[in-house]
Amino acid sequence: MFDLQAHRGGAGLAAENTLRAFGNALGLGVTTLELDVHVSLDRQLVVRHDRILPDGEFLSWLPAESTGLPLLADVFGLARQRRADEVRFNIETKFDPLHPDEEAPRELFAELLTAAIATADAVERTSVQSFDWACLDLVHAREPRLGLNVLTNTNYMEIGLPGASPWMAGVDIDDFDGDVVRAARHRGYTGLSPRHTLITASMVDEAHEAELQVIPYTVDDPGVMEHLIDLGVDGLITNRPDIAREVMARRGMPLPRAYPPAG
Repeated sequence: MFDLQAHRGGAGLAAENTLRAFGNALGLGVTTLELDVHVSLDRQLVVRHDRILPDGEFLSWLPAESTGLPLLADVFGLARQRRADEVRFNIETKFDPLHPDEEAPRELFAELLTAAIATADAVERTSVQSFDWACLDLVHAREPRLGLNVLTNTNYMEIGLPGASPWMAGVDIDDFDGDVVRAARHRGYTGLSPRHTLITASMVDEAHEAELQVIPYTVDDPGVMEHLIDLGVDGLITNRPDIAREVMARRGMPLPRAYPPAG
């Protein structure tokens, strides 16, 4: 099935990365809940995009309870409560190699994340995504069954600049002639999630030949959705899963099952 991913739970419909957003997405019907995690001081995986809270505190310096943010375990619990056994999870590790002192170590990210996914019995329906390739490698070393999605945009790859990008775990994209598909295949990743403006028909074809799925981010315009589906992408990460469902319905595509609240 085409992979309709609710970006941060569907940030165009409810406050991002909240249980309300994830519950709304489940009730609407999506294939995948996409979300971001950080590690708190007390080694909890908290669900939030930015590493700095509104009051200026770094998440890694605070215990999870004091942040008021949902935990990854809460998201798994919500899906279990809704009996959403077919819903997938795409979890982004928000490690920034340009500010490593403001984050928990990559190794701790990988340890806690793989343990949480295993505890939720969700290994077979979870992928981990990151702009930071070293995080993906550490996750793979701990749990090879998890899907690994490369998030990327032009500035993260540093095409044409000397040396390897700090985001790419020692890989110099220029050794692959600037071709992120070739580089991702070389590393053994399973999916590619470029910014949607980078997607071309040739990229999609090349990725499929390399057995990589292509799921661009963040696509909210129905015309762009139509265009990308025509190019053959395997899914979309979107703030507006409601619009994406309308586009899919017009095209006669199967729609993901909805999981409304009980009663």
